[in-house]
Amino acid sequence: MAITDIVRGNGNDAPRHAGVRIGWFVVIWSCSTAVFFGVAGLIHLIVPR
Repeated sequence: MAITDIVRGNGNDAPRHAGVRIGWFVVIWSCSTAVFFGVAGLIHLIVPR
């Protein structure tokens, strides 16, 4: 199942150009990576050694 099927019905409103889809993937991946490292940093500060 494509991510566009999950996000927007059957994918009719999904971007047609591959570059736009790749751009969205990079943006979502970058944000999730930043959140992961942010949470890991907070846990590192909170948990004593």
